[in-house]
Amino acid sequence: MSYTVKRTQYPFDTTNIRCKSLKDILVMQRQWNTFERVENYNDIIFQRIQAGFRDAIYYQFIDHGELQDYNNGQQLHRLKFPSLPCSTFDSISSNDISPYPVLVPPPVMEVPAKCIQFSTAMTESEKTGRGSDMAIYTHVSSYNSAHTYKYVFVSDAERLAYHRAERIVLTS
Repeated sequence: MSYTVKRTQYPFDTTNIRCKSLKDILVMQRQWNTFERVENYNDIIFQRIQAGFRDAIYYQFIDHGELQDYNNGQQLHRLKFPSLPCSTFDSISSNDISPYPVLVPPPVMEVPAKCIQFSTAMTESEKTGRGSDMAIYTHVSSYNSAHTYKYVFVSDAERLAYHRAERIVLTS
């Protein structure tokens, strides 16, 4: 079965473009055409997905520059047609795929081992503190392995930081 683009296409025109150099107009045309090309491609893929085919994916941008051209082209469309709702130029790839569920077996979920302890995210101050604890631990451990005499801690805070880091190293 052959698919054709069903979305409304908007050709680039230079009406109402004033005070732009030829270079700027060519850049705008490239951006405009990039948006049209990607949306036309994605429209065909969307139709195929709606028909039940899962053999192709939406357009993959070559690089960041092409993505930027697409976004700028989308913005140019919205500026050129302010009377149309902004959603007219939303990416078709963000549409719902189908109102009907696809019959695919559910993924097998691995159950985590009971010994795993989940934790909350670390705050920036905890990360900084842990980094300084690890620096003290590295310094003291290196000193102790290279010298006959053991390292003498300057303060209780330094000793506590060493022991906190030691616990982290031994439990990981």
